[in-house]
Amino acid sequence: MRWLICVFLLTPILAWGQDKVLDDYLGYGADDTRYDESLEIPWVEIETRVQQGPKEPDLTEVEVERLPPGMTLYADLENLTVDERDHVARLWLVVRSSGGVDNGSYEGFRCATGEYKVYAYHNPNRSTPLRRVRLPRWRVIRPNDYRSDLVQDVLCSDTNPRDPDSVRVRPMRDVSDYQSPYE
Repeated sequence: MRWLICVFLLTPILAWGQDKVLDDYLGYGADDTRYDESLEIPWVEIETRVQQGPKEPDLTEVEVERLPPGMTLYADLENLTVDERDHVARLWLVVRSSGGVDNGSYEGFRCATGEYKVYAYHNPNRSTPLRRVRLPRWRVIRPNDYRSDLVQDVLCSDTNPRDPDSVRVRPMRDVSDYQSPYE
């Protein structure tokens, strides 16, 4: 019993001496000025021009779980582009209702940040079918959005866009698709 009391009484004294241990990373950070932020290359998006809407023969049905009932998603995989300068996957998406009504949008997806941007809308039933967005901005892809399924299952390989040619051949991502030509 005395031995146990001695251990309890000596523990604070032994613990007080433990802060003298040498730590290589102690003090690293706040006063360290060795990191030079000017050497970082900022991400810059290339200019995107939308000339025309999607063409029906180029649309491929894409299976996503988070669409409302009676809706089907089609993607223009034939004209899917990924630019090497900004690594954004751009394509036309068309949501078609069971009644045959189409609503299309030309969108860009940043796999690295989980964001999307809408550049233009297309509705063939309007007097001017193509409507460009004046000031498009990046938005976070919500977890319960059909875009989340599209990014995870079709367009992206982890944080990099998939190669457009492999997407055209096999739209749904496979276990072997963890490599990207842009890594």
